[in-house]
Amino acid sequence: MKHIIYLCLLSVYFFSCTDNKEKPSGLSLLTKCKPDGSPDSVYCGTLEVFENRITNSGRKISLYVIVIPAIDSTAKEAPVFIIEGGPGVAATNGLSFYAMRDNVYRQRHDVLLIDVRGTGKSNPLNCASLQYKAGLEDHFKEMYPIKDVKDCYDSLSAIADLRQYTTENVVKDLEEVRQWLGYEKAHLFGLSYGTRVVQVYMKMFPGSVASSVLWSPVVMNGKIPLYHARFAQDAMNLLFEDCSKDSLCSAIYPDIKSEFTELMNKWNQQSFTYKWKNEKDEKKEVRVSWDAFQTKIRSLGYSPAGMRMIPYLVHEAWKGNLQPFINLFPKESVMDDFIAEGFYLCITCSEDIPFIKKDDIAAQTSNTFMGTYRIDQQLQACAVWAKGKVADDFREPVKSDIPTLIISGSFDPVTPPAWAKDIASHLSNCIVVTIPQMSHMFDGLSNEECFDKLVVDFISNPAKINADCIEQMKPPPYKIR
Repeated sequence: MKHIIYLCLLSVYFFSCTDNKEKPSGLSLLTKCKPDGSPDSVYCGTLEVFENRITNSGRKISLYVIVIPAIDSTAKEAPVFIIEGGPGVAATNGLSFYAMRDNVYRQRHDVLLIDVRGTGKSNPLNCASLQYKAGLEDHFKEMYPIKDVKDCYDSLSAIADLRQYTTENVVKDLEEVRQWLGYEKAHLFGLSYGTRVVQVYMKMFPGSVASSVLWSPVVMNGKIPLYHARFAQDAMNLLFEDCSKDSLCSAIYPDIKSEFTELMNKWNQQSFTYKWKNEKDEKKEVRVSWDAFQTKIRSLGYSPAGMRMIPYLVHEAWKGNLQPFINLFPKESVMDDFIAEGFYLCITCSEDIPFIKKDDIAAQTSNTFMGTYRIDQQLQACAVWAKGKVADDFREPVKSDIPTLIISGSFDPVTPPAWAKDIASHLSNCIVVTIPQMSHMFDGLSNEECFDKLVVDFISNPAKINADCIEQMKPPPYKIR
């Protein structure tokens, strides 16, 4: 499969990524530090901002900021703002990667990791009721039990006005950080939900953006999770087709597509029961529903490494062996705080769920392995959650001539290449690169350094980009045992 480079050059004009000013004196507002997991010294600090960005009054919250300084201290390039996805992932989770002294992003650019409001160390909206798993059984509960959602809402309402955790307020926060540290402009690098943040930033503060990179982007009129079932089904169909063309996969799993359908039909009729003994040698059992299985299978599809496990897991479950699937989950208690569930609900209950129409649901979920489960769960959760205000033009596509690189994966089960092309159709100065074997992420692909080189080369010179190296980004072999 050839890679696709789609050029949008209605007007060829590139902002300069350099200036003649000294590095911002704002770094003096931060403290030199070496947080846990950081391979090098960085700068840490907090900026207090108003929680309510409409009135700019009342409670303030602290934004946690890490600046990873450029290795070349004489470089004058604009910094790179890393904007994570989820919604709810903390940018500072990437510290161990971006702070490496040989990291390509920081050679000539300061790299900023800012935990946006509601994530990481910026008034995090984590909920034990939704994120703490006491044992194996908890991993197979429904996604949003209504009592747990209400408990989450009540606990977070004591520390936050949940109506204020919106994308537009996130963007205002980021812009205030840029001004606070004295940077003239910034390169914005967003992943998944982070691309929604980047697009809103481009709309609200275009003069502050040197360039933007949208990795696995979300269209502005997307409605999380309306399209999850349809896109996941499309990606699964591509996976089965790929398996049929792969000599190893087709030999081991010649009937994987029919096995998957048979497994789904059987499982939907009756949940499977898994029995085991805990550390106290006590006999335990748990019922595993199809929705629990398909939810995990879909999440594995976010990376090539996970995707290549799916035929094996399906085949073993079809044979009646649920152990490989169970092995994906910890049996001990765990607090999964990778995504702040409260922030996730604040964003989706304000910016997505209110715009889903009943007729849309049937069209996007019929004949899919996910069905309506995911949408039903979020509708249930949002029925008891606060909703923030959304600007009238919030969902309109962003029109801009800011240099933009858009990267998507052919196997993406949540933000397909069609969305990348739709976004690009409104940008007059953009490049779209589709990586054939990537899904939502590139974890598991060979030559993964190609991805970061592509991004950094674009940031350094948007007018000149060579994407040939993506041909060497190959997936791992399919798992067979």
